[in-house]
Amino acid sequence: MNVKTAYQKFRRWQLNPFDHEFTSRQTNHCCNCGHDFVGNYCPYCSQKSGLGRITWHSVWHSIAEVWGMHSRSLPFTLLQLFLRPGYVISDYINGKRQVSFPPIKMLVLLGVLGVIVDFLTGAIYGMVYSNGEKMNYVIDVFNWLNVHLRGIFPPPGDYLSRVLQWLNTHPDVFSLILLSFLIIPVYCIFRFAPRNPRHTLPQGFFIQVFSTAIFLMMNMLYDTTSMGWLVVGLSSVLIFFTYKQLFGYGTWGTLWRLVMAFVCAFTLLTAMLNINYGVHLVDHDRIDDASGFFLNIPIAFALLVIILIACYLISKPKAKGAVVSSF
Repeated sequence: MNVKTAYQKFRRWQLNPFDHEFTSRQTNHCCNCGHDFVGNYCPYCSQKSGLGRITWHSVWHSIAEVWGMHSRSLPFTLLQLFLRPGYVISDYINGKRQVSFPPIKMLVLLGVLGVIVDFLTGAIYGMVYSNGEKMNYVIDVFNWLNVHLRGIFPPPGDYLSRVLQWLNTHPDVFSLILLSFLIIPVYCIFRFAPRNPRHTLPQGFFIQVFSTAIFLMMNMLYDTTSMGWLVVGLSSVLIFFTYKQLFGYGTWGTLWRLVMAFVCAFTLLTAMLNINYGVHLVDHDRIDDASGFFLNIPIAFALLVIILIACYLISKPKAKGAVVSSF
């Protein structure tokens, strides 16, 4: 098998990794309702065929099911998120629930596993990383701004710095917060995509659940290897192909829309931090200082609206029934 043939086979697997054809005509007896039927599941009560008395296999299956080691297994879903991320998300949000391990349950299990990896690698206590910080560059940028714009930003030991410090040392939570801010920008910016056009906000929620699962895996890879640039590069490639496969735009069309979506997400995050710190200053009777932070909020939302409207108009088909461009 040459390289071209192998790639074509891989592409066919990416587009359709499952063969659901049922060829057996064997009659099964349902132990639950007593009916005889042909197929994988009883049409009367939906119990799976082949189930009978409890055996050691039943014990193993019950234990494995908790950790996603049964059908629609967690490991196979994670493999799909590496090799066909956008396609598996597209399948799931369009009704093919059997292609994936339940995404919310997957996110919870990965979160638990991430905490375990943090403890085992010493990432929480700083046994591997200096000060236990995983994203020191954010604090460095904040300190640089404090030095060069003294009087505008609070001292590094103040409330806002502690918030940033907490986000830096909890990248799992930071990823979840940031990606939640992507739901509305992705909903607007990818509104007229060739694939999955006019996706709904509930679908957007599950898109970001899957994306967060990818970031949690990348964070665990970072914990165990300390290879920051490799993880950042791999994460960028994965998220790019996720959106390219999910929405069907070309390379540049996917890239600029994805960049704009993250700009909007960071703008929303900045607005939330300004609100948070402004309220903190008001509670400490620093009204004049708080007003400067509250002034940033309408500016951030105005920037957000301008970006979303511009992306919406660029992406919108020029005429009724026109084919959406891949740019």
